[in-house]
Amino acid sequence: MKTTHILPILLALGFGICLVAQTEADYPGWMKDVAATKGKLSKDVKGKQNAEAATEAKHLASLYDQLSTFWSGRKASDAVTIAKNGATASNELAAAANAGDEAKMESSLQTINGTCGACHRAHREGSPGSFKIK
Repeated sequence: MKTTHILPILLALGFGICLVAQTEADYPGWMKDVAATKGKLSKDVKGKQNAEAATEAKHLASLYDQLSTFWSGRKASDAVTIAKNGATASNELAAAANAGDEAKMESSLQTINGTCGACHRAHREGSPGSFKIK
């Protein structure tokens, strides 16, 4: 009887640890990954490398999902909206890349590019090399 209760408890504990692990210490790594992925994605779109663009866009969508969870925990609804918009645009870009729709890829990339500045203006302070979350 007790063993049927242990597994759900352990799973809940593991999930809770994953949520706690998303801390400010993780954030700079996510930002670096977003920047690198966005750079690759831009090159892929420009070079009409659709398969690679789809892969990068899916990865970027997963990063935006992490950011959405992070900002949700900080109760920053504007940042959550920005992250969700980035995830949506990334998924749309991946679908457009798979369909060969270059116009949609470009418009989705523009939306993605707009998310960075909007969030940085609202939630970042400091200077290069010493940025901090507001």
